[in-house]
Amino acid sequence: MIHQLETLTPPSSVATPPVNGTDHPMRQVTLQIAFDPGGWSDDRRHKIEELFDSLAPTWPTDDTPDGTAPVVEVPLTDALDRGLPLAPPAERNRAIDLGGGNGRATGYLLSRFADVALTDLSFEMLSRVRPALVPRVQADSSQLPFRSGSVDVLMLANMFLFPSEAARVVAPQGVVIWINSWGPNTPIHLTAQEVDEALPGDWSGVAANAGDGTWSVHWRSTQLGT
Repeated sequence: MIHQLETLTPPSSVATPPVNGTDHPMRQVTLQIAFDPGGWSDDRRHKIEELFDSLAPTWPTDDTPDGTAPVVEVPLTDALDRGLPLAPPAERNRAIDLGGGNGRATGYLLSRFADVALTDLSFEMLSRVRPALVPRVQADSSQLPFRSGSVDVLMLANMFLFPSEAARVVAPQGVVIWINSWGPNTPIHLTAQEVDEALPGDWSGVAANAGDGTWSVHWRSTQLGT
């Protein structure tokens, strides 16, 4: 069950979404990966890897903001400030920025968690992460190189959701944080309810609109004793 919180701020309308995400080809890919066991194939993996390798040289960073850049700061900080404290209390130290690209959003995790790492399928994206920022791991998120139950916070910002693998690596008291910087206009987008339905087992969570984006924080319902 997802509890919707009040909107943090209305959409800024200062930045313009670069595309209409609802009609973007990535929207269908996102849904297939989340809900169809056959939605991820070697061919699709190679195409996605090549695409983001090609985008890496011009992908926005914190140092090069512009009117079409995905603005993750508002929804991500709101998820951490308002959403995470509503999860059942637990010690959470290890956070993974899954599909974190060039590390644009990773810094927001560094100020909150003791052990942070970043993964991405694209080597070219990872090569643009500041080396001293965090450990970088090139990985296919359908087969993560992490032990089961070893991740306290799994953060996905504009990233595909591989539900079974996410549930495998997230600790029993862990959380999944889902960020869409342009809300429903984000090409790689799922609603909070879709994330909740895709994750195997019973999950609960909170969600909100924040700035131009949306976020949700999910945890296993067993943490609530239900």
